[in-house]
Amino acid sequence: MMKMIKAFPLILVAVAVVYFSIYICIDNGAWAYIAARFFGFEEKYASNVEWIAIAIQSLFFTSDWFYARIRAFLNRRLQKSKGLNHQIYLGYKAGIECLMALPKRTILFGFYLVLIVGESLGLVENAKDYTAVIVFIIAIDRVTKIWPEEKERLKAFSHKVAKRIKSGSAKP
Repeated sequence: MMKMIKAFPLILVAVAVVYFSIYICIDNGAWAYIAARFFGFEEKYASNVEWIAIAIQSLFFTSDWFYARIRAFLNRRLQKSKGLNHQIYLGYKAGIECLMALPKRTILFGFYLVLIVGESLGLVENAKDYTAVIVFIIAIDRVTKIWPEEKERLKAFSHKVAKRIKSGSAKP
């Protein structure tokens, strides 16, 4: 029983981290729309600002890099913490690791497919804005995954070209 009581802050914080992260993902563009309207944007332009904010925020919330940085910070804090603070930091870490374990981009792609089918069946009136953001996020993910390999090929090619220029050879 005492173990359950000691673990309660850990479980509570872990659930709160996951809940609020998912809540932010679901409701993540309204603040940008309100701010854009406050600064005098027309409705359609404020809506565009909202979609840009959703795309940027979604890139962070689906990024393993983002969660790895948070986890590294929490690991440093865990080493220095004791007692209840230690349990709370463990809860944060458990929540972040849960979010890292979720197949975030697979969920996004599944949502994208549901929107496309829903629009085709007439269940969703206009899914273009949502699908554009989702495709953008998936595309950025793919680009960041393949960029290191492409960069190395480009470097190898440029070294080869520089070497041939120095040697005066024009052979391929």
